Amino acid sequence: MPMVEIRDVRKQYDGGFEALKGVSLSIEEGEILALLGPNGAGKTTLISAICGITRITGGTIHVGGHDVIEDYRAARGLVGLVPQELTLEPFDTVINTVRFARGVFGKRRDDALTESILRKLSLWDKRDSVTRELSGGMKRRVLIAKALAHEPRVLFL
Repeated sequence: MPMVEIRDVRKQYDGGFEALKGVSLSIEEGEILALLGPNGAGKTTLISAICGITRITGGTIHVGGHDVIEDYRAARGLVGLVPQELTLEPFDTVINTVRFARGVFGKRRDDALTESILRKLSLWDKRDSVTRELSGGMKRRVLIAKALAHEPRVLFL
C-alpha cells in the first residue's frame, strides 16, 4: 500500500478557480519526490490538501491508509510539514518550541528524542535561545525540528 495515495483530486475555490484538476499520484514509503512547476500550478494547494489544511472538492487522499477527511487525526499524525513562511512564536525558546510541537500531536515528552533532533540540526547549542534572536537559517532549522518532533512518516519540505 502506498504511504500517500492521491486519486482524482480536485480543488475548486469559491469564484470558480480550479487549482487542482484531477490529480492522481502514489508515493511509496521511503520514496523521495519533488513537486516542480510554475507559480500557480497547484503545488502548495496539493500539499495543503494532503496535510488537511485545504479541503478538496473531489477525489480522495489517503496517508498511511487513512483518509485525510474521514480519519483526519490519524492521517495528519503521520505528516510533518515545514511551512514556506517563518512561523515561530518569537518569545519562546527553541527547545520549548520543539517540545510543544510534539505535544500538539498528543505525544509524550521525549527529551532524548528532542535532543537528538536538535543535535542533528545543529541547534543543541541554541536550545535555550529565544527564537526571535535566531538568524533566518536557524529559524528554518527550528521549523524542520518542529516538523520532525512527532516522528512523522511523511515529511514535506
